[in-house]
Amino acid sequence: MTVQQQDALAPVRAALLARARAQAGRELAAAHLDGDALLATARAEARSILDLAAEEGRADAASSIAAEHEKARRTARALEQAAQREIYDDLRHRVTTAVARAFADPVRRDRLVAMIRTELGAGATVRDAPGGGVTGEAAGRVVDLGVEAVAGRAVDALGDGVRALWAP
Repeated sequence: MTVQQQDALAPVRAALLARARAQAGRELAAAHLDGDALLATARAEARSILDLAAEEGRADAASSIAAEHEKARRTARALEQAAQREIYDDLRHRVTTAVARAFADPVRRDRLVAMIRTELGAGATVRDAPGGGVTGEAAGRVVDLGVEAVAGRAVDALGDGVRALWAP
């Protein structure tokens, strides 16, 4: 191509170059707009994900706290019941010890035998109870004045007084 031909094509070349630059500028501006829109959408989605994660975290924490509270409540109740049982067992032991000491007196044994004969009749069979006291039997009826039975009835007779030990 000659210089003249090149000079003649210069305006065409300049126009094509200007058009290409303008098109590139429009493409670049459109890419920036698309990039900005995509970035805004990504930020909004990230905020939504973070909000959802925070909400789920709070819900999980609340559930975990509730479970821990329930576990602590059950543990406290078990400790309370163990303490109540210990108090009751101690009371029962003390009453049993006191009854056994009282029943060790021979005069008291004679009174227990007399009580059984009064209840069941003179022909009642009277035996020493394991641990002290006596039991009697006649005509299919049994009277238990053994230490364990009498102590148990004594504690049971305390009824509301014993239950009041662990009332709120």
